Amino acid sequence: MDRTGNETLTQVGPGTPMGELMRQYWLPAILSGELVVGTPVRLMLLGERLIAFRTGSGAVGIMDHRCPHRRASLFYGRVEDDGIRCAYHGWKFKPDGACGEQPNIDSSPGCIGVRAKGYPTLEQSGLVWVYMGPRSDPPPLPDFPVLSLPPERVSIWCELRECNYLQCLEGEIDTSHAGFLHLGLVQRDTDATQSNGLAVDTQVRAVRYKTTETGAGVLAGGYRPSGKEELYWRFANFLLPFWTQPPPCEFGTEAVARAWVPMDDTHTMLFSISTKTFLLSGHENAILPDPNPGMTFSYEWLPNTTDWYGRWRLAQNQYNDYKIDRDVQRDQSYTFHLPRQT
Repeated sequence: MDRTGNETLTQVGPGTPMGELMRQYWLPAILSGELVVGTPVRLMLLGERLIAFRTGSGAVGIMDHRCPHRRASLFYGRVEDDGIRCAYHGWKFKPDGACGEQPNIDSSPGCIGVRAKGYPTLEQSGLVWVYMGPRSDPPPLPDFPVLSLPPERVSIWCELRECNYLQCLEGEIDTSHAGFLHLGLVQRDTDATQSNGLAVDTQVRAVRYKTTETGAGVLAGGYRPSGKEELYWRFANFLLPFWTQPPPCEFGTEAVARAWVPMDDTHTMLFSISTKTFLLSGHENAILPDPNPGMTFSYEWLPNTTDWYGRWRLAQNQYNDYKIDRDVQRDQSYTFHLPRQT
């Protein structure tokens, strides 16, 4: 793919082909629990600088962070029972962006027709969803099975990635890297015919692939021999516009949907929604397989800050060389940190 093709697929701002496509769908925007009454949150989505806030009545607003009057940031605004009031001149906006008051102007009706750029929102499954597209009647929310499970069964967490969304998708459905990056602690002499097929990843690292287009994306399958006249398959779904269903668990045991939501052209927010027993679950009460088959997943986050890229940053990152441990890498694992302990 040439540079032009790459930019077409990875640029997501207003007016770009992929940006306009993604605006046709409901997007996970923020965890419901992140919105506290009275405290707006800076939110970067599809190249737009927005704020998210919860009013005193519980309604959620997502809108352009700039007041349409003098462009002051509404991040500094005062959240009230029915909207947010700009700190500069006191103009108040409802959660849908409509201006309700202009107290610095004598004629109150002057606010009629004035709007901040606001978007429809919904709360479901522990998430705030936003629709940024042009339709007056938005489409339905995604219908993943995991979204219908009771809250006590579900793990939902976020993770900021400093790359474009397509790089995330590529890694998510690539099954060949698991035997190196994530399964480095599994011994290669482990019996590949045991019921835990993850052992096959370390014995037969050359994967063959089959892909099939579906009505909503692509089904990708990686296969390799796992015994006499047997093949071990791992399947992963890519679903428009940025959803994946990775394959670390046996069929019928888990429900998962992972959204790689573009913040802009170079930053992506992962929303991982799964049952608590899913192998990649970041939930504090997640149940990992027993025994843990050498999987090297560790999640440690930095404290959130209020800047545009301050939420859900991993403690292991490019600025500290991902806390690489060369002794572990040399003696135990292709990767460089030990698996999470339970």
